[in-house]
Amino acid sequence: MNYICEHANQAHWIMFCLLLLTGLNLPISEEIMLIGGGAIASTCIPDHALRLYIWIFLGCYLSAWEAYWIGRLLGPRLYRIRLFKFIITPHRLDWLRHYYAKFGIFTFIVGRFCPGGIRNALFMSSGLTKMPFHLFILRDGLACLLSSLVFFHLGYHFGENIDPILVYFQRYSDWFLIGILTLILAGFAYLWYIHRP
Repeated sequence: MNYICEHANQAHWIMFCLLLLTGLNLPISEEIMLIGGGAIASTCIPDHALRLYIWIFLGCYLSAWEAYWIGRLLGPRLYRIRLFKFIITPHRLDWLRHYYAKFGIFTFIVGRFCPGGIRNALFMSSGLTKMPFHLFILRDGLACLLSSLVFFHLGYHFGENIDPILVYFQRYSDWFLIGILTLILAGFAYLWYIHRP
């Protein structure tokens, strides 16, 4: 925590650049960046919380533009590129088209709260289906503002209450570790079950 706070004045640049990489499908969690940014803002740089939020918001917003233009420019060739073929599938694309037509902007709002691959699939499929760019940036702009405010706000309050949370975590850390190991083992058991001969 001390290291993070010592370098907190550069946090807005670091997080902005990392969030731009998420638009290229690198495995960086946007939610963790937003919650972490809120926690850093409340604990280390409360005077610059707004500046940090604005840069994080811009990183989230512009990363969606990157994914949109990847889908728009590469089109169906995305199905053959190894980096994207698990995120963009014909089945997922049809599913998203249906939701665009039925729910419009609410597809973006819900999609912004979904983790990783679904979010980028939403943005790339917007480009693949040639959704007008001005419509895309309007719909996603509102959705991005809403989701980034929620996650940043959660992180900010988490940072304000970090001391009691750490006390609580230390008290129950053994149970927390047992719970994580149980989830991992259950995941491996499930994978073994569905892939057994």
